[in-house]
Amino acid sequence: MTQTTNYIVPIAEIIPDLNYSSLISMLNLIGKQTGIAKIKTSRFAWNIFLSGGDIAFIEERNEFFVSLKRKLKIHKLHIRPDILEILAKAPANSLETCHLLGEIYEQDRDVSLIVFKEILLENLLAIALEKNFSLEWRPWTSEPKVILPIWQLSDLENAVAKVVKQWQAFNHVRHPFQTVQLLDTECSISQIPLFAQVTNGKYRISEIADHFQQHISRTALKLDKLAENRTVAILPLPKRSPAINPRDSEQESEIISELSHRRSGSPKVMIVDDSPVLLKQFGDLLTSWGYQLILINDSAQATQKMLSEKPAVVFMDINMPNLNGFELLKQIRRQPTLAATPLVLVTSENSITNNFRAKWASCRFLSKPHTANDIKDFREQVRAVLQELAPLP
Repeated sequence: MTQTTNYIVPIAEIIPDLNYSSLISMLNLIGKQTGIAKIKTSRFAWNIFLSGGDIAFIEERNEFFVSLKRKLKIHKLHIRPDILEILAKAPANSLETCHLLGEIYEQDRDVSLIVFKEILLENLLAIALEKNFSLEWRPWTSEPKVILPIWQLSDLENAVAKVVKQWQAFNHVRHPFQTVQLLDTECSISQIPLFAQVTNGKYRISEIADHFQQHISRTALKLDKLAENRTVAILPLPKRSPAINPRDSEQESEIISELSHRRSGSPKVMIVDDSPVLLKQFGDLLTSWGYQLILINDSAQATQKMLSEKPAVVFMDINMPNLNGFELLKQIRRQPTLAATPLVLVTSENSITNNFRAKWASCRFLSKPHTANDIKDFREQVRAVLQELAPLP
């Protein structure tokens, strides 16, 4: 069946600056066409497969296969290894992906329906909680023969709208793709191995829900309450690169080049923390200010790296495996060439004991932000420390 070329939505043209309502309106305007709607925000990117104007599945780039494989395992749907192997290598938004998903669906329609719907609704929730979108519509010239469950856009929109209201009422949780960092390692829930495993700053709330086999909103509600009690911190979402609008890429490259030139004469700042998420977020902040960065996720390597790189100041976590912050501090101070290097202990445990031990060791002490409201104060404290200890030229 050949499709008409008379489209209301422009083909292969990026439409920027859409809010969620206008995005849904644009998807509705596509009508009964079949193809891929590419959606981007400043943080994430999705491919939505539309079949006859309705949604068959949503693929979050770089995460779709991981999420699919995890959910298939949870629901005990055993797929032929060759299908998963091919699917892992299939290009994003390809017709091959659609056919492979169709094969999975044919193997067990009931279980596949549950898995596909979970992925679809989680991604629609994530999209609904974003703000600024770009849309690119790419129809297929002929109707592909793919067997997949199809959901009407209006039904999905209504189902997600109810969940969005619940999420917007949370005090700390904002998005299903946020990660969670355990703060209170002495509380009873932290003694549960699975909980400690998924609250190390690496697992999304959607992943945590899967590990506990709970509805994502129920998991979010519990985490929101734990964040209120400062048992955990709900970490901010990272930025995605490159920018939404590709027309900005040339200008962005010039800016990056200029910043790199400026940083070549800027002070080096080392950050030592075992959390990749916190390393990236803290690192992105200092990079935006113009500092050269040295990021260390293994505290046992920090002293040797300091000897070779000679940073102007070092920010270090206290609770780290292999070598905690105080042990690392002693190791650093034993090195004559590092004895005068400014050290700043950064921890979620703002206790009198930790403050005293930091002062005793001639270190600064900063408390990690527990909530989104604390982030501004934390940034101001970091900036003040850097202006004093490692001012920019």
